Order: sequence, then C-alpha cells, then structure tokens
Amino acid sequence: MISRRKLKKYPYIVLGIVHFAMMGFTFYKKKDRKQLLVLFLSYTGFAYLFEYVVFALLKGYVYKPKFFKVRSLDHVFGSVWSQFFYVPTTALFITAFQLGWKVKLFFSIYFSVVEKLFLYFGIFKNHWWKTRYTFVMIFISFIANDLWSEKLQKNNPYVRFISLFQMIQVTWSNLNFLLTISGKIRYGKAWGRPWKKHFKVAPLVNLLDSLLVAWWLKSGDFLSKLKSFLFMWSLDYFLIKQRRLKVDNYLLLPFFYFVIVFTGHHYQKWIYRPFQRDNSI
Repeated sequence: MISRRKLKKYPYIVLGIVHFAMMGFTFYKKKDRKQLLVLFLSYTGFAYLFEYVVFALLKGYVYKPKFFKVRSLDHVFGSVWSQFFYVPTTALFITAFQLGWKVKLFFSIYFSVVEKLFLYFGIFKNHWWKTRYTFVMIFISFIANDLWSEKLQKNNPYVRFISLFQMIQVTWSNLNFLLTISGKIRYGKAWGRPWKKHFKVAPLVNLLDSLLVAWWLKSGDFLSKLKSFLFMWSLDYFLIKQRRLKVDNYLLLPFFYFVIVFTGHHYQKWIYRPFQRDNSI
C-alpha cells in the first residue's frame, strides 16, 4: 500500500519527466547547444529571483511535494523543481522553435490548469497568490524570453552581462541547495528557525557572490578568477566568524568556489563569443 505522503511526489515527478523530455528534444533538434544552455539558465535565473521575492519573502504560495520530512526543505525543493524543470524548459522550447503567440497562450493555460490540479491534490497552496497571476506572468515571460534571445544574438553588452550573472547565480543556487539538503552547509543563525533563515540569507549571499564574480570573470583573465575565489572565501570566512555560516567540512568551501569559478569561466566563453544570427539557434 503506497502511503499518501509518497503519492504526493508523483505529480511533481511525472511533470518533471515530461519537461525533461521536452528539454532533451530541444537540445537534440537544435544546433548550438551552448547558446541554448545560456538562454535556459538565463531564464531560470530570473525564475529563481522571482521565487525568492514571491515565495521566500512575500510567502505568496507554498509547494508541498513531500520529498523531505523537514517542511522548509520540502517547500524549497518543490520550488527548485518547479522553477528549474517546468517553466524554463517550456520557454526554451518555444523560443528555440520560434513558436508564436498561440503556443505561448496554450502553455500559459496549461500551467494554470496544472496549478489548479496541484491545488486540488493538496500539493501546492496559494496564500495571497492567484492562478490568474500565474497565467499572466508566464505568458509575459515567454514573450520576454524571445526578446532576450534576440538581444543575445545581437551581442547586447547588458544582456550578455546579466546572462552571465544569471548563469552563475543558478549554478551557485543549485550547488548550495545540494549541500544544504545533505546537511553540509547552512547560512543564518543556528537558533530559532534555522532552515527558514538559511533560505532567506543564502540567496542574498548568492546575489553578492554572483554579481561580483560575473563582473570580474567577464574579462576572462587569470586575475579575475583569483579575485572571485578570494572574495567568496573572504565573505564566507567573515560569516563563519560571525556565526552566520555553519559548514560540516571546511574542505567543501574551496571545492564550491572552484566549481563556481570553473563553470563561470566557461559561461563567459560561451556568452562573450559572437552568437549565431540565423534562425536555427
């Protein structure tokens, strides 16, 4: 007999499989996969920032996938799962295949229906947020993603830098979340509600790290990598001394910085090369 707790996972998993297949199909059919990845992570970065404001700070809604027993971890996992697998893969699919407003409208309705079903199953709960807000925001985001792709293809310097920043902050967020759920790292004070504080403090550290690392790495030289590494180490050292950061193994921190700098270096090369201007992406 499958428990009710386990059953709540399956809608998230099934939807994740569908959208993972959609992303796989997009990458299979289109030529420039690096350009696709830049666009995908840029959109995901905006989605993460949106979630931080509406979900973490303003508490507009809450996810209840029941993957973890700790509520805060479970809620954030639902958020990450949703904002990494669902809407960004659809936005990438629409932009990559240059699909029009009817398809954008269809998928906006589709996500609204999914939200209604999740509400019905009790695996998602709105507080002040409304499903109609979801419809409007997703439709607008699909249009914005097309425009972002156009600006990337025209090598717009502002769009390039923001894309680099978004890619770094998504990588930082995902890696930090993996270390968090494995109990290796936690930001915020150790008393009170530590997990809730972590998920409010960690994104702020992420934004500061990502912004400065992106600014330095866009030059592409060795000194930029060294400055990025040393800044992240200095900030975390300060937080540890202030008892605002707890780390299970301090060797994890250099590994974390290396991954951010290493991936950021490659992101910089992908973004600051001339983008294709044809219709194939």
